[in-house]
Amino acid sequence: MKILFISRHFPNDPKILVHGGYKRMRMYLDAMKEIADLEVLFYAPSDTDVSSSAVSKVRQSLFEHWNIKMNLFLCPTSKYKNDKKLQRWYSYGAGALSFLRQAGYNDINGSRQLRAFETCLSHNPDAIFAHRLYSMVPLLTTRKPLKPVFLDLEDIEHIALKRSINGFSKWYSKLIGYAHLPSLLRGERQAIRLAHKTFVCSELDQQYLINRWRVSGVVTIPNAVTIPERRFFTSWPTLLFIGSYRYKPNVDAAELLVEKIWPLIYRKMPGARLLIAGAPPDRIRGYDRNIPGVKFTGFVEDLDDLYRKSRVFCAPILCGAGTRIKIIEAAAHGKPIVATRIGAEGLNMSDGSELLLRDDPGSFADACLQLLRDSSLCERLGSAARAKAIQFYDRNNVVRLIQKHVKNEL
Repeated sequence: MKILFISRHFPNDPKILVHGGYKRMRMYLDAMKEIADLEVLFYAPSDTDVSSSAVSKVRQSLFEHWNIKMNLFLCPTSKYKNDKKLQRWYSYGAGALSFLRQAGYNDINGSRQLRAFETCLSHNPDAIFAHRLYSMVPLLTTRKPLKPVFLDLEDIEHIALKRSINGFSKWYSKLIGYAHLPSLLRGERQAIRLAHKTFVCSELDQQYLINRWRVSGVVTIPNAVTIPERRFFTSWPTLLFIGSYRYKPNVDAAELLVEKIWPLIYRKMPGARLLIAGAPPDRIRGYDRNIPGVKFTGFVEDLDDLYRKSRVFCAPILCGAGTRIKIIEAAAHGKPIVATRIGAEGLNMSDGSELLLRDDPGSFADACLQLLRDSSLCERLGSAARAKAIQFYDRNNVVRLIQKHVKNEL
């Protein structure tokens, strides 16, 4: 059996690209490499070297870091001319008419990108796997017949857009966002109907799509992590946040934590410390201000050591969609967690049992202080969170679930 896997999440450096989206993508690839031969098409940034020698280097790097054999194809995304009027049209006008013209989709919606997909299609795969809605663009535009399609929607994109609009400060940005929303909704529904199976992160998202659009074939594939062999408890009063700061919701969360929550904690507990881990940290406002008690670690290769040094995990996420691997990972390490309701949305964890849910800066800070002072509460929440991670989010079990759904359709 042969599966064609398509993604615009190009892992040009798999050693450091280990955050949420890449972890989920690799989980699917690991599942499918055991049941099929893999052909992989990555839509890479427009300036990527796609010569045969460069492709060979990428393939070798992926095998060294991911242990995945594949027949690899790279296609650069479109690069538009430096025409301000044309850029404004694509940014504001055309995106309201079709989601294929919106940012993130329009640079895959070109003749070169379609040819790359159709070339891979001519190799007669038994199935096609599209990683995220972006990767459905060539499938929606081709006139070629398609084999069974699997779509990992991961996030419900129109929900993510709605929440982003709420965070826009300028009225015209909000207007553009709302203008784009109907076409994104139509495109998302069209993609789900084209797919034989659509995977989402949670039962909450599954039921939302089924109830809203009466679509079939939507199933839950939760985000998952490899469960550490043991958990570590520390008495050090250290808080931790982890994220990729190329993703705006993580930047917003880090800034909320540093600017609004942390001062309330530090004022009452000057011996406490806050670790902001992940790259690139210079995208976070306050990175260069030498804020007392705050350390920006940048990329950290040894996450076990980072969790060993941390007492409480914080996730003050205010936008985005899907579920957060960072919370699942912290739970697997047995860490007590303070999160917003959006941050913990869709997870099989509840307030007061496996984590603490707080939405405003004052109550969030109070919950962190409570955990920094109360070892027994830390132990209870951390143990309960780890038990839920083992029960619902063990990567080995989720890999087998993916294989089951793919085999059942072929």
